[in-house]
Amino acid sequence: MKLSKNIAQKIVSEMMNVIPYNINVMDENGVIIGSGDINRIGNVHEGAIKAINNAFINEVYENSARIKPGVNEPIIINNKVIGVVGITGNPNEVSRFSKLVRVTAVLLIEESKTIEEIQNKRLTMLKFYNDVAHRKTTYDDAFRQKAKNYGLDLTKKCQAILVYNNNDNISEYKILREKYTHYYNLSDSKTVFFVTDNLKSSEVLRDIEKSGSVRKISLGGEEEIAAISLENAALAMNLGIKIKPSSLIYNYSDLKFFINLSCNKKESLISLFTNLDKTGKKLELIRTIQIYVEQNGDINKVASSLNIHRNTLNYRLDRIKQLTGKNPKILLELFELLCGLMWI
Repeated sequence: MKLSKNIAQKIVSEMMNVIPYNINVMDENGVIIGSGDINRIGNVHEGAIKAINNAFINEVYENSARIKPGVNEPIIINNKVIGVVGITGNPNEVSRFSKLVRVTAVLLIEESKTIEEIQNKRLTMLKFYNDVAHRKTTYDDAFRQKAKNYGLDLTKKCQAILVYNNNDNISEYKILREKYTHYYNLSDSKTVFFVTDNLKSSEVLRDIEKSGSVRKISLGGEEEIAAISLENAALAMNLGIKIKPSSLIYNYSDLKFFINLSCNKKESLISLFTNLDKTGKKLELIRTIQIYVEQNGDINKVASSLNIHRNTLNYRLDRIKQLTGKNPKILLELFELLCGLMWI
């Protein structure tokens, strides 16, 4: 273990708050890496070198331009000297603080080591779930074993649950994530949960639905490769928001047909909406189509959802027909409008 400059200076700061003497911390070579006197940082401390060589306390009584009196005690961890703590002053006065300084130094070093180990484990886990989210090749035994170590059984099919949160109640959302540890944050507002058990999937989904911080949910379906399920969930999310904007949950299996339609020759359908730009009410008319689809063409429900009169709704539907050449009241033409809506 190597003593860092940050920890060395932390030891100095902590101890000089309670001891009225200058503290120096030296590395394994006797170089000062932390001190109450910043001008001494980088200098070789001869008293520390003797303490390192003897692995024992070194008391210095002489006072010269090169050497100051004080007590230097080696920091020994796992039977190895990793540095020295020194207290500047008459050894007869400062030696009573020596043990306190050394014990505090060891505690701070071990605390730092524990924190570093926790952070390293967390980073390793994040890297693994990043791999799960993006790897589209077949899993090998080593990868499955790594997943098993984290409690995720990738010998089974995996479902990705993609969640968009609104950051209004981030503390509640954090609790949700910590409850189900198999997750990866794609961004500040997007999280994917990985589930390989059907019962667990229902439990996760139920808790996500109840969370007040969740804006949208998308299910990617069960796949041999988790990243493929995530990709499908993202496709369902993007499409679902366009054609069913009021829904909370989108399911890839429900939208698969429409998603597969969106692969080729879509320019002509996109052009259906070109004329809407000229009216200055493009968003209003698009919203009308969205709700019309969502309410299955029920005029009363559509008008109520849009908070407009039936006559206003019929006017908008006629306007859409005039501008696009497609009548929303005719099923096949509505389907063309729906396809165009998916790709704008």
